[in-house]
Amino acid sequence: MGGESFQESHAGDGSLDSFTEFSMNASIADAVVIDTETINSPFGIRIIDIGAILVRNDAPIYEWEQLISPECDVPASATLLTGITEESLRPQPNAEQVIPQFLSAISNLTVIGHNVSYDISALNKEASRLGITGLDVSCIDTMSLARGKFPNAPSVSLQETMRLLGLHATEEHRALSDARWTFECWRRLDSMRGLAMLSPSKREESKRRALRDKRRKDSVFMKSIYLDGQMPTAVNAQPKGTVIETVECGVEISGDENHQQILKRYGYDAWVWVYVVEDLIRKGKYAGYPTYWVFLDGEEIGHITEYQMERHYGQVPLEGAVMLAHVRNRKADKERHVWQLRLQMPEEHDPVELPHQDIPKPLPAKKPQEPKPIKPKPQDHSTSAQRVTFSNTKPHKKVLTPIGRTVPITPVDGLDTILDQFADQSHIWVTVKLSSDALVVRLSGIVLGTVALPTDSTPFGDEAKVTAATIGKSDGQITVSVDLPLDNAPSAQ
Repeated sequence: MGGESFQESHAGDGSLDSFTEFSMNASIADAVVIDTETINSPFGIRIIDIGAILVRNDAPIYEWEQLISPECDVPASATLLTGITEESLRPQPNAEQVIPQFLSAISNLTVIGHNVSYDISALNKEASRLGITGLDVSCIDTMSLARGKFPNAPSVSLQETMRLLGLHATEEHRALSDARWTFECWRRLDSMRGLAMLSPSKREESKRRALRDKRRKDSVFMKSIYLDGQMPTAVNAQPKGTVIETVECGVEISGDENHQQILKRYGYDAWVWVYVVEDLIRKGKYAGYPTYWVFLDGEEIGHITEYQMERHYGQVPLEGAVMLAHVRNRKADKERHVWQLRLQMPEEHDPVELPHQDIPKPLPAKKPQEPKPIKPKPQDHSTSAQRVTFSNTKPHKKVLTPIGRTVPITPVDGLDTILDQFADQSHIWVTVKLSSDALVVRLSGIVLGTVALPTDSTPFGDEAKVTAATIGKSDGQITVSVDLPLDNAPSAQ
């Protein structure tokens, strides 16, 4: 934040026990900065999150926050906006255990908030439901202060007030975080000695930002309608790996038309776990540009377009991630008997220029010629290569060469389940790709394990390469060894 005033503050742990310390500090405080997060329930407004900062002599002395169980369903719109899930609220105390103590502790303090009348109203509605006296205190509204200091500003929402005051951060819609920013806005607004009129260009810029914020919030409620008011639940097994669970932005998958049978098995409106990994577009106008490839139950379904990749580049880690996808439930799709998969990505960023790599073009096919009789030569069986049969299809990627050693991988948890379909001594095609701290080994996009970084990374390049691996199963143990180029690393054999 802009000042260092929070260095002396203390954060409560959110438990009811910590409220004793909050109450003790409230007895010596002058004011309290508050923020609440609420939901609309069939029984009226319910508070699900309270954040409070006690202030003495214009400096914060104690912070406290508390999640509150509303004892009812939590709408998807609230989860999308705040990140607070129904599961996280279930073990929390209810309003009867929190609100009376909280109101009693702050009843003699000046209450500071952004649009503070809303927070006071929410607290008093909870008080009325519980049959206790509500708040009747003096208040300072930072929204009103901002409107007075920036009289021609198109918006004085908390987010836009932060920007107008030079605070470059994103409103999180969590009570304690927003209370902290409210305090900093109050501190800066209180120190302003005159009005700040926005120039026409600054005013236009502020108007555009406010419009983007409004559209973003509106999209939350549109997504809630799309989700029928409930957060999605995937119906298939969750792959191993880093999880990015979001429904911020649904992105169409190119290539899913070639995998209709697997999507048809799940049916319309199904939510599924997929594994997503960055690799290159292999053909077409945008061949050589990076994209995110999507695997469902180990089968490659397709990738996002170059247009979408420009807006989501960098959102998936190099080692890949487990994410949600949705089989759309549209009337037009049902009429055409097609199933379309949408990958659920984080909110898009401004377009970026994507790096490009040349993909070697296949050699033109030669005109077939009449076969000429070949005189058989005696075979030297001592030097003939042994033919190896692979248990899976070779991926459409470059092959790693030259090969000179076989290295066991450090497996991920659940490797026995991933490779259950393969027998002992099976040969499989895998991909290997350099990450920041290891060489990542994957089978159809699913991480099998890692190998220590090689001393010489030249053969691997920046993209995934195909190599062979051998599966070993003995005495209930499973191992995987991959073929790699020679290296001077300690792991070389």
